[in-house]
Amino acid sequence: MGITGARVRAVLGARTGGPVGDWPEAPDDETLLAAYSRAFRAAPEGLWHAPGRLALLGEHTAAGGGAALYAALPWGVAAAVGTTSDGRLRVAAPSGPLSARDRSAQAAAGAVAAARDRGVLGAGTGVRVLLGSDLPAHASLGGSAAVGAAVSLALADLAGADRPTGSTADQGVALDARAGHAVRVNLASGRTTVLPFDLAGAGLRLVVLETGALPRRDPRPVRAAELGRAQDVLGPLRSVQDLPGALRDLQNPVLRNRVEYAVTEVHRLNAAVGLLRTGRVAETGPVLSASHLSLRRFDLPLPSVDLAVETAARAGARGARMSGWAGTAFALVPGDRVAGLAEAVRGAFAEKGWPRPRIRAALPAEGARRKV
Repeated sequence: MGITGARVRAVLGARTGGPVGDWPEAPDDETLLAAYSRAFRAAPEGLWHAPGRLALLGEHTAAGGGAALYAALPWGVAAAVGTTSDGRLRVAAPSGPLSARDRSAQAAAGAVAAARDRGVLGAGTGVRVLLGSDLPAHASLGGSAAVGAAVSLALADLAGADRPTGSTADQGVALDARAGHAVRVNLASGRTTVLPFDLAGAGLRLVVLETGALPRRDPRPVRAAELGRAQDVLGPLRSVQDLPGALRDLQNPVLRNRVEYAVTEVHRLNAAVGLLRTGRVAETGPVLSASHLSLRRFDLPLPSVDLAVETAARAGARGARMSGWAGTAFALVPGDRVAGLAEAVRGAFAEKGWPRPRIRAALPAEGARRKV
């Protein structure tokens, strides 16, 4: 998620924990193509786009081999791509070259390495990539995965190869998503299932509430270790049928909390999938809200995320939940209440003296595709 450097700055007092600036606007296609030509003194061979994604349910259960539900977003990453004969990878943004340590450059390098492993890209073939994005940084919206998906698809298309499969769950969502649908991902195997998620037909919107808040320490390694210790006692958490009995078998109260969340989240996700399969998307709201409340068993969410979710619920959301591991939440909202909900959330943050959150409404978007 790219939160480490920003977290350090927040802890040291270099900035508040809130968002920096407005929601970014992406350069248009012609601007990106022209920027590629300026950066590399050659025309690109095409322009590809991959969406960001919003985690709806289950993403915190990866260490237990669970499943998660995602929706692709209308904002994402565009990649102008071309190949050379020098064997080198060069990655840039419209503002200039990106260092090899930049997360976007690393994601592009991972896609190039995977393409070489699959035989899609020869060892002597170089790649040039110019990236543009309208995803906010550090927002748990899958920006790095979108880079990887866009570059992977570009290299496959240029080689005349089959559409790639994602090397991570997030990439799988970016590649397999369809407009008006959600994507269920098996977090152990990476296998995806596309499900109907027709919010427009139900008069609903996903409202992303990006607070910019960051935990002082990345909680993921500790939570993964805790779930691993619990599984040493109980076996795979996704297979637990007798939750009260399983909790009695654990002596550590922290592990009991973690297991209670992980096991009940499996049931919530299954319930949501059942509702989507039968076209009852509006009824998923209470499932989302129950998942948010249960996340307290995981020592999540952050106070600003709780405030966003609680305010959204009072302002008419059908359901609301934290998304990812940092400062992003979302709400399932009737279309005619989006503006009022956004105003209420901003007002609640202003009363606390907290930084103004970035808020945008969306419908589930299509997956990665070639644009030019």
